[in-house]
Amino acid sequence: MATIRHTPIPAPLAAVFKKENIKPRVFKSVAAFERAFQKFIRRNHVLHLSTCRGNQPRSTALEYRSSGMTFYILSEGGGKFENLRHNPRVSFSIAEPYNSEQDYWSYKGVQAFGTARVYSRKEQPEQFNEALRKMKIGKVLKKLGMKELPSAFNYRIIEITPDRLKYGNPREGIYWTHWQRK
Repeated sequence: MATIRHTPIPAPLAAVFKKENIKPRVFKSVAAFERAFQKFIRRNHVLHLSTCRGNQPRSTALEYRSSGMTFYILSEGGGKFENLRHNPRVSFSIAEPYNSEQDYWSYKGVQAFGTARVYSRKEQPEQFNEALRKMKIGKVLKKLGMKELPSAFNYRIIEITPDRLKYGNPREGIYWTHWQRK
């Protein structure tokens, strides 16, 4: 079971929120927060995955799919896999386009921290295929006129289970809500 915590809105911001007609939202349950958060992640499809090996961080923009609070990325290669082999701890962010000059309070984004697992099509076919099913890749392949992924590549799936995240979306009343898996 997860927990949530709302960051209190500082008094000067509370006055601005009132002037902007932003009504702060307080989630009564973890499930209510997760439903609101999942609407955000369904509207988006790119996250910025940060991995690290030694003292060399790496950030990569990647398309994702989600199932519940778990994120999946299909990839055929890159330095991120070498980093993950040495250190499965990751962070990622997702943000919607934002122009502070037009509407400062319209930012929407999440910062998450968690652990990644990598499933290779060749080495872990059962886990790989189960993750593909959760990602609903069949719909994408069908649109491309394909029945399955090309066999020429050893595709891998990165499964990320966040331990904690921080989500903000002021126009929807969410100043900063922190979610943590127990």
